[in-house]
Amino acid sequence: MKTEKNGIPLSVAVKSFENVADLYIRVSTTEQAEEGYSVEAQEAKLQAYCKAMSYTINRVCIDPGYSGTSMDRPGLQELITDVRSNRCKKILVWKLDRLSRSQKDTLILLEDVFLANSCDFISVMESFDTSTPFGRCIVGILAAFAQMERENIRIRTTLGRVEKIRKGYFSGSHAPLGYKFKDGCNELLVNPYTSIMVREVFRLFLSGTGLSAIGRYMLDKYGPGQYDWAKNTAIRRILSNPVYMGKVRLNGELFDGIHEAIISETDWYMAAALLEHNKAIDKRSYRYALGTPGRGDNLLTGLLFCGDCGARMYARKVSKTKKKYICHSVARTSAAMIKSNHCSNRLHPYTVEELDAVIINEIKKLSIDRSYFDSMVERCRDEKPLDFSAIQERIAEIDKQTGRLLNIYQTGLVCLEEISARLGTLKEEKEKLQQNLLSSDSATASCSLDATWKSLQGFSAIIASGDLEAMQRLIHSLIDKVVVLNNDITIYWSFC
Repeated sequence: MKTEKNGIPLSVAVKSFENVADLYIRVSTTEQAEEGYSVEAQEAKLQAYCKAMSYTINRVCIDPGYSGTSMDRPGLQELITDVRSNRCKKILVWKLDRLSRSQKDTLILLEDVFLANSCDFISVMESFDTSTPFGRCIVGILAAFAQMERENIRIRTTLGRVEKIRKGYFSGSHAPLGYKFKDGCNELLVNPYTSIMVREVFRLFLSGTGLSAIGRYMLDKYGPGQYDWAKNTAIRRILSNPVYMGKVRLNGELFDGIHEAIISETDWYMAAALLEHNKAIDKRSYRYALGTPGRGDNLLTGLLFCGDCGARMYARKVSKTKKKYICHSVARTSAAMIKSNHCSNRLHPYTVEELDAVIINEIKKLSIDRSYFDSMVERCRDEKPLDFSAIQERIAEIDKQTGRLLNIYQTGLVCLEEISARLGTLKEEKEKLQQNLLSSDSATASCSLDATWKSLQGFSAIIASGDLEAMQRLIHSLIDKVVVLNNDITIYWSFC
């Protein structure tokens, strides 16, 4: 068995390595002239201590003119590197505050750096030595106080957050889509551009469009720059966030927010009920999207809403040979879909076949009378004007972001590959916005309406063919929703 290492007895080599020390010296700018704190004074005292204790000095790490409130010091980083590389087994300082003036940083160095690497820490003036039981006890006491302070900070932070939410303030590091933060605080302000997207998501969902179809539609119209439209969970997150109706939520409880609502409470609660209801029913009845309807056996399923309480309507047998579209608040078959206990929409005279015929006849009128079609378009545009200024503001913002990215690239801080994906996303979003503006231009809008008009010309042929799915597809591409109140029927067209 070998008993020597490099010609030195093994026991002597181990003992010698255990006594290898790094000296750490720090002075701040205001302390350099004070007696006992200068670099030379500290080094002389530490050298004398090492000589008395027979310690071998590996390195003297010095931080002249550095504050003890930060760990971002070159000498301290050299010290940490030596400890983690096992180049020393003892760290010496003149006083504990030379290492750090932060209790948290001191404990991190003692526990996570020195003791974790079996390196003793010695403060000469305070007889603080972690190689002794008393020294380790002191570390434990300091750690206990630090843990107590961390817990107190956590409690104070939680209580402060709860109180702010109760007062109506939003709690979160990122503003939800549709909002932006007011400068310097977490107060929400409506974003003129992205709030349009939120309203459109609710409009599509409440008109019967499925989550996947909403995602495809939003991605096609706005591009991927603002939101992850490809995920149903992301769409559901918008629909279930009470912030959009002017509320903030804490542990399931809602409080009035100090911010402006983007949608009405009626629309939010309707969307929430529908999301809940869809978990327990056959979702095929609600998978009506632009061009991708479901396969229900009723033309208007997913489009009908009660004109009194706002609840959805569905087809139900009222006799052996007759079916009617019934308001959920009247039928009371699903608690999640009930909007009112006093809905008056009980007396509308239309059977399913009669109401379907009303809608079919209205589409036929559009398909054969261009003047009637144009008048309908004008009326819809008056009700749903496009916010040109918000879209133009977003285009200008995209141009600024693109310019900043290119400036960073030109300074050499990043390579082109690192920003190319972001540049591509911004470019795609800008093109979508420009298309939206262009489509609202009178000449372009006229071309779009001409295309819709031409698609209507085949409606009679589709009816004659008896192709239910083709009829559903066309009807759901033309209509956002149909509102029924007793004898009154209101159609909201989607091509306007």
